[in-house]
Amino acid sequence: MNTDPNQGIRELILNKRGERSLESLSKACGGVPTRANLDRLINRPVLSWPKENAVILGLAKGLGVRVIDVVTAYASSLGLPVDTDTSSLTLPGAGNLPEASQRIIRETADNMLWWQEQAVISKSNPEAVGEVHELFPADRIAASKGEPGVDPEQLPE
Repeated sequence: MNTDPNQGIRELILNKRGERSLESLSKACGGVPTRANLDRLINRPVLSWPKENAVILGLAKGLGVRVIDVVTAYASSLGLPVDTDTSSLTLPGAGNLPEASQRIIRETADNMLWWQEQAVISKSNPEAVGEVHELFPADRIAASKGEPGVDPEQLPE
């Protein structure tokens, strides 16, 4: 059992509830889980899987997350192995796209990963690949800072 207060369902609830009281969060969940059950999930170790699917569905609705996020959080709270590899990117639902769209996404990702790899290599060994710049370096992405967009004319050649 995972009793670490920084993981699992407790963390998900605390991170997503915002300024709402447990009563108002319960209402946003459709009444399931109740305020008292939300309090238990936050303040006591999780000992078992929810007896009703409505709890998982309600939490997903009230917290504004996907059902899989709630399931993963519960699993983590119970000490069940959960793959949390943050270096992978999964696009839920992308497998439902037409094959041509899936291919474009894969090819785009492969190209971006290749360029990122070249930028890393270039930093450690400039002679190996010549001068390569990151496509979207973190210090140039204005959207993440709430600033106006980057002028394409100012990007490196």
